Amino acid sequence: MAIGFYLLPERVILLPLLRRFLIKEEIGRENLRKDIPYIFAVNHNSHLDEFAIMPAIVMETHRRTHFFADRKHWFEGKWLFRFIARRFQAIPIDRGKGSAEEALEKGAEYLKMGHSVIIYPEGTRGKGFQLNRGKVGVAKLALMSGAPVIPVGVWGTHLLMPKGDHKPTFKKIVTIKIGKPLRFDDLTGNDDTKEVLRDITDRIMQSIADLVGMEYVH
Repeated sequence: MAIGFYLLPERVILLPLLRRFLIKEEIGRENLRKDIPYIFAVNHNSHLDEFAIMPAIVMETHRRTHFFADRKHWFEGKWLFRFIARRFQAIPIDRGKGSAEEALEKGAEYLKMGHSVIIYPEGTRGKGFQLNRGKVGVAKLALMSGAPVIPVGVWGTHLLMPKGDHKPTFKKIVTIKIGKPLRFDDLTGNDDTKEVLRDITDRIMQSIADLVGMEYVH
């Protein structure tokens, strides 16, 4: 089932602990509904981002939620990352190897099943001070699935586990801001031209930038 108390140990133990020791503030949970799946488009600065956003998303929607994950790090790296990737049925993506169509099709399949997905449009981690140019995969996924996109801004994870660091620090400093849903129903089914994909992607990225107060580099 898409809706329900799935991954019970995580819901009862892990997610409350993350809120207790990592999350300082969650803003915008009222923008989420329980009756539809979402594409969560998130800025990416740390491997802690998944842990930071999962409590608000899962506890509010009660939906099975998957995230796109670099195959080399999450599926071929340390045992803890491999365990998490398989536990949450992460979607493997081969970063830097051209087309991500197979991964996007898997994401669209999950959305049609009623699950939600998390995607990082920047494609890689930044340093937490500006948003890099978004890749158009998020726009393709929105058009393929017809699902609304929720922009999510994360601040603080870059201080606890910055890019290149594999030893996290846990402090209650992370802020999560959840924006209002963005819909592209008028474009669903249209030819996904480069111009359309770039326009949708930049609109999503600008929404994320507004949430975290960062500059978006087009």
